[in-house]
Amino acid sequence: MSIRKFASSLMAATLSFVGTIAFGETDQGEKQWQVNYDARQKHFEKTVGPLPSDILKMLNMTGVWPGGGLYVIPAPRLGQNLSVYTTFGFTNPDMPTTVQMANFDLKADGDRATKAGGTLTKKQPAPKRPGFAGYGYEIIVVAQSNQQWPLNLLQWAANAEIGNDVGLLGRVEKYDGLTVEQIQVGQGQMVNVLIAKAQAPLPTGTSLPAGRMEILVATTITAQEMKWSQSNGRAALLKKLQESGVGQVSVPDRQTVVQ
Repeated sequence: MSIRKFASSLMAATLSFVGTIAFGETDQGEKQWQVNYDARQKHFEKTVGPLPSDILKMLNMTGVWPGGGLYVIPAPRLGQNLSVYTTFGFTNPDMPTTVQMANFDLKADGDRATKAGGTLTKKQPAPKRPGFAGYGYEIIVVAQSNQQWPLNLLQWAANAEIGNDVGLLGRVEKYDGLTVEQIQVGQGQMVNVLIAKAQAPLPTGTSLPAGRMEILVATTITAQEMKWSQSNGRAALLKKLQESGVGQVSVPDRQTVVQ
C-alpha cells in the first residue's frame, strides 16, 4: 500500500525550538490536556529516556496542532549513538484538529526562518476512534543521533495525518503494516519506509487518560525489500528485518535482508 502522493509536502515545513506549554479552551480542558501530556511524557521517559527541554515546532502547524511537535530523545539503551525521533501530540485530547492552515508563507534568511504567516480556517475533523486518544498513535523513527532526515520524515507524517487525514493507524492495522516509497527527506535524498506497530524493546502502546495510544515506527527499507513485500506481505518483511538484526532501526544505506 503506497501513499507516495503525500511525499512532496514535507519540505515546506520548517522547525523551530520552543519551550513546552499546555493548551486548552477551558480550565478543565487545560487540566485534561496537561494530565494527558504528563502521562505520555512519563511513558516515553520510562521506555526511552528523558525528554529534551525544548520541543521542535512545525511552523506550518501553528494553531493547527496546539502544543504538538517533535522530540529527539537520546536512546543509549536501544543502541550506541541511537536516538528516538518522535511526534509528540498526535494523542492530545484536542486532536483530531478542527482547523487548517491556508496560504502559509515562510520567509527565510538562508537556513533560518525569519517570518511565517497564514490563515486558520475551520475544517471537518477526521473521525475519532472510540477509546483512543486523539489520532490514536504517535510515530517514531529510530536512527543514529544528530540526523536531520528523521525529522523531515516525521514532518511528512504530520502533514499527511494532520493536514490530509490519511489515517495511518487504520491503514497499518488494515494492511498489517504500510509501505511508502520515495519520500523526500532532504536535498536529493529519498527513502522507502515500512510503517508498523512498535515491537519490544522499542516503546509500545499504552493507555493514556484520554484513551489508547499506539506507537508506530517508520523504518527505512531498500528498494528490493519494498518489491519483496508486495509479493510476500509487510508482516513477513518485518519478520525478516527482526531475524536479520535490523529490527525497526533505520539505516538508509544498509544492505538488503531479502533476495
